[in-house]
Amino acid sequence: MWRGLSGIFPRKMIRALVLLCTAILPFAQCHKIHEHMTTAEMLSVFQTEGHESVPSYEVVPVLHTLHRRSPEIKQEVHLKAFGKDINLYLQPTDGLFSRKQLPMWTVTRNASLPDGLHYDDVPEASIADVGDIYQDASSMASILLHQDANGKVLVEGNIGSELVIRPLPERVINEVVSKAEGLHEAHLLPNVTRSKRSLKHTNHHVVFRRSTRPVDDEYSDFTFMEPDHLAKRFRSKRSISTRSKREAPYVIYPEILCIVDYDGYRLHGGDNVQIKRYFVSFWNGVDLRYKLLKGPKIRISIAGIIISRGRDATPYLERNRVGRDAIDSAAALTDMGKYLFRERRLPVYDIAVAVTKLDMCRRQYANDVCNRGTAGFAYVGGACVVNKRLEKVNSVAIIEDTGGFSGIIVAAHEVGHLLGAVHDGSPPPSYLGGPGAEKCRWEDGYIMSDLRHTEKGFKWSHCSVSSFHHFLNGDTATCLYNAPHEDEALPRVLPGKLLSLDAQCRKDRGTSACFKDDRVCAQLFCFDAGSGYCVAYRPAAEGSPCGDGQYCLNGKCVAEHENIIPDYTQNVPTYVRRENVYNSGAQNRPIYAQYNNTEHRNRGR
Repeated sequence: MWRGLSGIFPRKMIRALVLLCTAILPFAQCHKIHEHMTTAEMLSVFQTEGHESVPSYEVVPVLHTLHRRSPEIKQEVHLKAFGKDINLYLQPTDGLFSRKQLPMWTVTRNASLPDGLHYDDVPEASIADVGDIYQDASSMASILLHQDANGKVLVEGNIGSELVIRPLPERVINEVVSKAEGLHEAHLLPNVTRSKRSLKHTNHHVVFRRSTRPVDDEYSDFTFMEPDHLAKRFRSKRSISTRSKREAPYVIYPEILCIVDYDGYRLHGGDNVQIKRYFVSFWNGVDLRYKLLKGPKIRISIAGIIISRGRDATPYLERNRVGRDAIDSAAALTDMGKYLFRERRLPVYDIAVAVTKLDMCRRQYANDVCNRGTAGFAYVGGACVVNKRLEKVNSVAIIEDTGGFSGIIVAAHEVGHLLGAVHDGSPPPSYLGGPGAEKCRWEDGYIMSDLRHTEKGFKWSHCSVSSFHHFLNGDTATCLYNAPHEDEALPRVLPGKLLSLDAQCRKDRGTSACFKDDRVCAQLFCFDAGSGYCVAYRPAAEGSPCGDGQYCLNGKCVAEHENIIPDYTQNVPTYVRRENVYNSGAQNRPIYAQYNNTEHRNRGR
């Protein structure tokens, strides 16, 4: 492989080879560029280290408009790949993550710490280097636009079910692409309706077809939740609740904690910024699938990204390895839920998704052969639920992604399971009830079907839509109701000083609190008489006790004297925040935004 001036081939020979190729084929179809890439460059573009596994690709010129980012102005990106003009009209995506930062951590093995794991904040958590994220619903394109050091616009993301666009490395642009003649021939440019003079050129990009593999077993990517203390006398009276039923808000916000395993870390070259950009684009693509729903409106949000810096940093995956390149999906999901039940150092989230490059397999029974063909695994109806008896979080999923955004549809499918949808053609689980999906055929190929990459594969069947409505209006989905990324001011009177944890649960659910330790500051789990599970409705009220001499403040359990000062203007002990007491934007938020309910509705599946 040529590696620059000091490599095997002199620069003149490289130029001659490129010219020979372009003399035979159009430059865009001359599949030789990867032969001049280093291993790191191939990883950054194709997520592969070997020439033999590089997908079919073309090197293409890209035209674009560059306006100030505004909801009223669409960005345009135009290119021609695989014989087709691709004209993207991009709308900005808002709300995918906080405007201030995207929380990121690395996790490494450290035997002296809880569960033997050490978490470190990633300094690259700033969103300044992410770029701007966009969607084109008509082309089903999820696009990230950012700029290189020279101000050139870089485009990356996925287009439809097959195509991925990536910028070429700067060295390849300078030393290989720039030396090729015929690069700006008119037939390489797309046909556009507007004048090409109003469009700007940027560097050539790679467009490649991502590889897909069939998912063989239609029943292998989900499991049902195990029962907790399911008292029949409670279940029979579920419809006769002593409290008034809350309807789901107009928009719900699943907040996703994305856990990247070590193979995924290596797949993206161990570069935190590249990992951040990739998974912002990835979840933007998942969000695009949910935006096809007219109702209920579901908007994906990223609670944070955890990057594993060693295989032993995700022990729930590693201990369930099967051979060199596979994991037992059901066992790994169980262990992941049990680990997250114990883990107190992570941010508030609604759903935790582990992303792995490893194959996933499923056993029919213990010690059976682990059959491959599974691309994801999740609990049906597990968002926001905890199984206290088994000490397990059920709002968890594991998905396979081999680079090139191959896991976007899988992620949408598995999150759909967590939000209560079953496979098309299937009845609902008994603990969930609802319409199920027996009126929709598996063979029709919608998202909750066999993951085929067709036009229907981007859409939801009417059965899935009905299942979402049923689940989101149930008693256990309330963790999804809050608007994410809120930074609300601390109330002047801390209500947790006036109501005990049990009293708060009695008001919410007519029951008692499941836990009375530091976890209540992020999520107050109350016993749900209808289902028998511990269900998080919201964080405990500010000022609630969370340990000996400790109270909840801003989602954390702190000593009473920390960060709060007494207010002696009241007849009862109250506390006020030192700064930012008022939030000018609060009155414009939806009513439900006052509850920072990032609650885990983790049922035992």
